[in-house]
Amino acid sequence: MRKIRIIDLISDTILGLGLIIIVSPVFLFWFIHGDYERYKWLISGPYPFNSFGGGPFQLFMGIGLLLIGFLLIAVSLATKKYIR
Repeated sequence: MRKIRIIDLISDTILGLGLIIIVSPVFLFWFIHGDYERYKWLISGPYPFNSFGGGPFQLFMGIGLLLIGFLLIAVSLATKKYIR
C-alpha cells in the first residue's frame, strides 16, 4: 500500500482547486445572465456586484479566474515533478 505524504495531498488539493477555478467563469456567466430578475438584483447591489453588468468587468473576472486556475495547476504539476 502506498504511503500518502502530506505534500502529495496538498499538491492534489491545489490541482483540484485549479480545475474548479478554470470552470468557474462559465458558472459565473450563468449566474449573472441566467435570469433577468437575478441580473437586475445583482447589478443594483453594492460594489463589486454593480459592476457585473459591464462587459469589461466580466471579461476581467473571466480572464483573471482562468489565469489563477492555470497558475494553480502549473504549481501543482511542478510540485509533483519536484517530488519525484
